[in-house]
Amino acid sequence: MPKIAAATVAENREQRKEALLAAAAALIQRGGGFTVAEVAKEVGLSRTAVYEYYSSAAELIADVLIDELAAWSTSLADSTDVAASVTDRTHAWITGVLSYAVDGRHALLRSVGTVELPESRRDEVQALHQAVIAPLVDTLVTAGSTDPVRDARFVWGVVDVAINRIESGECEPQQEISAVITFVDGALAGTLTAAR
Repeated sequence: MPKIAAATVAENREQRKEALLAAAAALIQRGGGFTVAEVAKEVGLSRTAVYEYYSSAAELIADVLIDELAAWSTSLADSTDVAASVTDRTHAWITGVLSYAVDGRHALLRSVGTVELPESRRDEVQALHQAVIAPLVDTLVTAGSTDPVRDARFVWGVVDVAINRIESGECEPQQEISAVITFVDGALAGTLTAAR
């Protein structure tokens, strides 16, 4: 039986799985894609050992994407939950989304966006995409928006343009975040003012 690095076999499997996910994420950020052999080399395992955890590179990419989206949506929910007013919650959500792009983490999501995910994982990924915008929708519901989903999608459109500008280096990130907040405050002025 091979030696394990953790106290139990289960812990060892979890540590290996986390190492595979970290290696896959690093490879995606460096070049946009990877093979199972490249991930195996990065972690120091054989290619067949990787297949004990994932049946394909697409399955591994799906887990990277799911982990990243879950962490991002949790972070956004946490930052909006502690804000005092609907305006503060809206600002916290915008700042959280755009800070994610400033940190370079959104590039990982963009890189895997072109990969064909396994059918069995698509619903989970879609649900997590919705979870990213959910704190904003909830805030707009609280603010009394007559169509919070529509309004959240409008805000997402502005934020998405800012993400592209930040990632391409065509703007100063903190100024861009301030500009988006000012723009959204103007666009939602009636809704946010009524809820203060």
